[in-house]
Amino acid sequence: MPQRDPQETPAAEPVEFASRRGNVLVGDLHRPRHANGTILVLCHGMESTRRGNKQRAIVERFGPAGYTILRFDFSYVGDSEGRFEDLTISGEVDDVLGALDFLDDFGAARRILIGSSLGGAVALLAAAAEPDRVSAVATIAAVGDTAIFTRDLDAAEIESWRRRGSRPWRDGSINVSFLDDVERLDILAAVTRIRRPLLVMHGRCDNVVPPEHARAIAAAAAGPVRLEMFDGVGHRFEEPGALDSLLEVLEAWLREIGAV
Repeated sequence: MPQRDPQETPAAEPVEFASRRGNVLVGDLHRPRHANGTILVLCHGMESTRRGNKQRAIVERFGPAGYTILRFDFSYVGDSEGRFEDLTISGEVDDVLGALDFLDDFGAARRILIGSSLGGAVALLAAAAEPDRVSAVATIAAVGDTAIFTRDLDAAEIESWRRRGSRPWRDGSINVSFLDDVERLDILAAVTRIRRPLLVMHGRCDNVVPPEHARAIAAAAAGPVRLEMFDGVGHRFEEPGALDSLLEVLEAWLREIGAV
């Protein structure tokens, strides 16, 4: 991998493009002076944005090494169009596919999806939907089973969600269309259709998305897979040295699959 120079982190070019569902998405495109032919497409988690710590760290680490990087806000969060209560998993898949459409204007290149938490599940679903347009996928603390979103709800609470059309979610609410996706989408079935290289990274002390999700994703992979579990690390990789360790694994894997 080319030597990194912290002074050469490519500046953010503000971009806007359309989701497949029609929403206007806002992002930052980082283009190095000497591109290596690989584009990293970053997919943030459900309650994050393109400005999250992991996304910024990936830009700082891999931009100077020649990677073109697209980070963007999914619909209904950050600077992108819409209201949070309308968020759906399938809609976020449409957002990723819209990002791939946008990148068509930049010519042929390897496209690698890197998704965190729910963004990891979305990256997997997008890669399964259009496998010829994605060269590889890396996940960080990814959701492998949508039932995680209803595991703490009893039947009466789920019925109330359906009857009312929405339910409280953190400081707001989320519509029943999100529940429809939870009950309909099968992430592991999608993984079985991905024959591209897959890197699955997860903290062993994750109490938000249990580590079993990572093991299930890796076990379902149809193509070459690498599973990396991090001791003493939680969902957000905020522990001392955890994020650096994650980036080192990601860097080594990119080298292994020839994405340099």
